[in-house]
Amino acid sequence: MRQIQRFVILPLLFSLSAITGAYSHQVQPAQQTNTTQQTPSVGKTPPAQPTTPKRTARLHRPAKPAPAADTTRPADITKSADSTGPAGTTRPVDTTQTAQTVRKPVPHGFNPYYKMLRSGNWIVDKNFYLLTVIAQDPEVSRLLQTDSILEALGTEKRQFIHRRAIDTITAPMALLSDLELSGGDMSRIIGAITFLYDRHPAAFDRMIDRHLRPSGCYQRYIANTNKDFLFYIWAEVIVGINHIIDQYGLDRNRHYPSIDAVSYDIHGEYYRTLLKNLFSYLDERIKGKQVFYHYSLTVALELLKANNRLEASNYEPLSAGENRLAIQRIPATPWKKYPYAAIMVPGEGPEIASIAFDPIGRMRCELAAERYHKGQAPFIIVSGGNVHPFHTPYTEALEMKKFLVRQEHIPESAILLEPQARHTTTNFRNANRLAIRYGFPSAKPFLCVTTKDQADYIMATEFDDRNNKELGYLPYEDKKRLSVHEISYQSALDCLQSDPRDPLDP
Repeated sequence: MRQIQRFVILPLLFSLSAITGAYSHQVQPAQQTNTTQQTPSVGKTPPAQPTTPKRTARLHRPAKPAPAADTTRPADITKSADSTGPAGTTRPVDTTQTAQTVRKPVPHGFNPYYKMLRSGNWIVDKNFYLLTVIAQDPEVSRLLQTDSILEALGTEKRQFIHRRAIDTITAPMALLSDLELSGGDMSRIIGAITFLYDRHPAAFDRMIDRHLRPSGCYQRYIANTNKDFLFYIWAEVIVGINHIIDQYGLDRNRHYPSIDAVSYDIHGEYYRTLLKNLFSYLDERIKGKQVFYHYSLTVALELLKANNRLEASNYEPLSAGENRLAIQRIPATPWKKYPYAAIMVPGEGPEIASIAFDPIGRMRCELAAERYHKGQAPFIIVSGGNVHPFHTPYTEALEMKKFLVRQEHIPESAILLEPQARHTTTNFRNANRLAIRYGFPSAKPFLCVTTKDQADYIMATEFDDRNNKELGYLPYEDKKRLSVHEISYQSALDCLQSDPRDPLDP
């Protein structure tokens, strides 16, 4: 895919150490048992962790997870109004029990036996898996909904939607900016989550150990304690929601500047009318009390709909649709027959809007088909989303699959579709995600087949630097140039990490 300058996300606006210190008056001395544990700074991306295990000749299938250690409901806490939180709300203080705040230091991460939860909204599931899990965890949901600090924050956002539904303000900045989660909001959220975790560690640990860690969605954070692990994830959620509102509501901080603009003239009368109608629409449709993040999240999702940027949900569920036949074939694949696990083909968006399939993409498919017919690999992974030109209706991966089946006589059961990647960096990342989740052998290399221009770029130091800058890691290991059109590499488990900074391809 084309080389596009990616938006560099603004630093997070707070430090967890400062926030937890500000809330220390809410924690009894007996509960502060860990005096040496360091709290991470959310203003920085956590350092890459050596999470990828040593390779062995087996599938990505570790032992099944052990049963959760604690499934009991925490005892009720005696409450008193001795502590005051932000916005004049009172914080109940626990005077009857001492919570254990030091969690187990040995972490665990992705487990392919884990079954992902689904909310019915693929955009939420992919960008904010934490929220999908919370919605299906009654105990954690109750804790978040009844916390006085978080409840007050949610009430403020709900009241703001109502005011904008009935007033005469139409400027996009005035309508949307207060629905982003500000630095002050972030402080309140992290302080409240700290408070709740310290008093109900069993409930949060159960959610983390049963869902968040084994899901792989937060693989890069697994070396942290559960408490810090949870903080990093909440920071991602906040940044992700804000970024959608910023990019697809206010046309600021575009992820890929040439293809991520708001679909309308944000200074025009139609866009002002659209936003104003959105607020009255939501004011009627949002019923009853909701968890605090619901209001900002709902506005963010509606902005994606209004801009027709729902690419993250395209072709889902892949496992029951476009990839069903190939997935059925994977368990019986005689892997030892093949030097490579799969051939990965990056897409290329056409320059002309009326053309569905770019000629450079055709060349890449022909090169890949030749190697497939020679027995280089049992599968071809075609990778590429709806990228060029702006708002194109054509999906690179789907057009490549059609070509391979119709013109190159590749069986559909040998082709895996990856229809979201929007850059060469995410071609590698997303193809690896599919291979890992579908159980490809971890020790077997992959073969990237592409045209010379892209192969040269992939092997350049610039490409490694861009991966480290934008993803925070290299989505491959042992990358080697084999020929003009061939590059071999190994997959990396860090590719499972979700990234809500690009809501169209998280």
